[in-house]
Amino acid sequence: MVKQTVETFSALALQITQGITYQRYLYLKKHETDSAKNTGLFVAGIPFFHQDTTAILKELFEGFGPVTDVALHPSKTTAIVILGNAATRQKVLDAADSKQLVQLRLQEPEHAYGLKGLVEDHKACFPGNAVLRKRLDDWTEAFEAEVERRRREAAGAQEEQGWTVVKRRGGGRKSSDGAGAAVGGVALAAAQATAAGKKEKTLTNFYRFQQKEKRRSELMDLREKFKEDKRRIAELKASRKFRPV
Repeated sequence: MVKQTVETFSALALQITQGITYQRYLYLKKHETDSAKNTGLFVAGIPFFHQDTTAILKELFEGFGPVTDVALHPSKTTAIVILGNAATRQKVLDAADSKQLVQLRLQEPEHAYGLKGLVEDHKACFPGNAVLRKRLDDWTEAFEAEVERRRREAAGAQEEQGWTVVKRRGGGRKSSDGAGAAVGGVALAAAQATAAGKKEKTLTNFYRFQQKEKRRSELMDLREKFKEDKRRIAELKASRKFRPV
């Protein structure tokens, strides 16, 4: 029976300082490849960092000696670290076996993180009336500018073809109600929407008028038919040919 040797992990204690100080452990095991003999380390249990994890690992192990490469797994919880020589790898393993506490100081991220970051992200979803009003005003100005640009292009094309273009002045004013919400002036988009609504209402009313006239015509036809049937029955009675059922 062939005996298999299972290599155990060595725990490297880290004291991480980033605003607050806390302790974590990296679990190390030798990693051998044809291109990196006696210099590779498999690293597990990597904690979450807000900065570049690869750069942090490189800086950490450079405290023991030269580092050739750091290959971080997509999960960012394990990595392969290739050290510059076998002596450097041994120094790392000796520090883990001796329970040495390795200091790792990180700069505070420029953006908020943790619970504070979540709170700020939530607040960003509700910017308030002032910001919303500015966004609406900017959008309205951009929209009206685009409409005006297209109108000028169309007018220029008509002038080139010999048409006389009648120009008019127009514009919208911005205001706000008591609650601070933006209330746009009579912009081109609003005028077009109003015109479309009036046209639709006119068509609807005309359709209703047609239906009413149709029903009125059908009712008059029924009345005429009823009178004709009544007259024929009277004639049949007079000629004594009428036999009730």
